[in-house]
Amino acid sequence: MKNYEKKSFFTSLYLFFIPLLILSSIVLYMYHEDKVKDIEENILYQMKDYTFDFQGEKFSLDIVENDKQKKLFKIYHCKEGLCAYFQSVSTGPYLLKVIYDKAKYEKFYNEFLIKIFKFSILILFLLFLLSIGFAFYSLRPMREALVLLENFLKDIIHDLNTPATSILLNSKLLRKRGDFEEIERIELSAKSIASLYKNLQYMSPNSINKDENISIEEIINEKIEVLQKIYPKINFTKNLGSLIVKSNKNGIDRIIDNLISNACKYNKKNGQIHISINKQELIIEDTGIGIKNIKKVFQRYYKENTSGLGIGMSIVKQLCEALNIDIQIKSVVGEGTQVILVFPKGEGLV
Repeated sequence: MKNYEKKSFFTSLYLFFIPLLILSSIVLYMYHEDKVKDIEENILYQMKDYTFDFQGEKFSLDIVENDKQKKLFKIYHCKEGLCAYFQSVSTGPYLLKVIYDKAKYEKFYNEFLIKIFKFSILILFLLFLLSIGFAFYSLRPMREALVLLENFLKDIIHDLNTPATSILLNSKLLRKRGDFEEIERIELSAKSIASLYKNLQYMSPNSINKDENISIEEIINEKIEVLQKIYPKINFTKNLGSLIVKSNKNGIDRIIDNLISNACKYNKKNGQIHISINKQELIIEDTGIGIKNIKKVFQRYYKENTSGLGIGMSIVKQLCEALNIDIQIKSVVGEGTQVILVFPKGEGLV
């Protein structure tokens, strides 16, 4: 289950389960109160029967003075337990006080509570299963819509690659007739479209092979060469050592391309980008606008600016997880951002 599906599932689960839980709690409370009332009324009638013959050890008896505060044929919770007052001809101005022992009543009441508790657990379990079923059922329309969207996206990705490739091929043919600055701009724009196409391909990466020896230094130099032409006012500096990793070349290329492109795209005018390699770490630092919310930066479609699609960093995170690369981001708004990629020790050679 994907993250957005999990979020939708648990939201539906809570929204369905909690109201049912509250409603069932109210019903159980009302049942408890009604049942306790029935129990006390039953004991009251047994007390009345007891006053006729005074036989049995269930109740005890006392004689008390009659006053207006003591209502007849009514259950009271007294310190001895449950009490009720009855009028008798033989007692004259006095009342019969029939007592149901507190320990006996608590034992009886606790047995009743245990039954209620067991019943509540059963109801809670059934409501939880019902809520899970409802949550799964509520996911169906979203999944169907997402399948349609993903199929539509695959068609777009497929159709996007054809014109981008055609533009690149024709621009190379035009170069043979003459080297113009406009042709170079067309090539750079076509490469940007091709980069977007590659990002879209990796929106939902499946299994990725990690059996290629890749030079991180070479990939960085290739990216800087292209991006320097697109962003001529950005000053690139680098301190690169030789780092060879055994991984997936296309995946590593996508990670580095997105990170350096973002460093350029969200940099200040005449800003700087410094790229360095330190043992197993690749460090990309810029003097850009910074990131306001680092915790959300890897969420798909999250954007802090109007430009972009909000999928680049999500793809970076997915690929880093697939390729066992640790990614760390530090950023200060208005000062810049530092991104550190830590490659697995067993897979890198300095």
